[in-house]
Amino acid sequence: MSDQHINLVAVLTPAPGKKDRLREELHKITEAVYKHEPDVLRYQLHYQEETEEFVIFERYANKVAFDAHKEQAAFQNLIKTCNEEHLLSKPLELKMLQPIGGHESR
Repeated sequence: MSDQHINLVAVLTPAPGKKDRLREELHKITEAVYKHEPDVLRYQLHYQEETEEFVIFERYANKVAFDAHKEQAAFQNLIKTCNEEHLLSKPLELKMLQPIGGHESR
């Protein structure tokens, strides 16, 4: 594993009554990332039922890829839609991660 990879999780908490609309927007961005951002090595959407949070596991080839992702139309549209439609009950939470042990796959 390269030290230059950027690993993070994004946590998005839908506002009351907005879960399905947020899920729709998140599916749009996951498709756009897969199609248009080859240096995004992982962009995997999950849902945590107990906390009612969407969690995206993200891995970028490097900082350039991470910075480029934030400038992409799909990301900008997601942020705009979340703000205009009040889709989130609290601000988007990003957790930057540094691997310190274990293994990624077998």
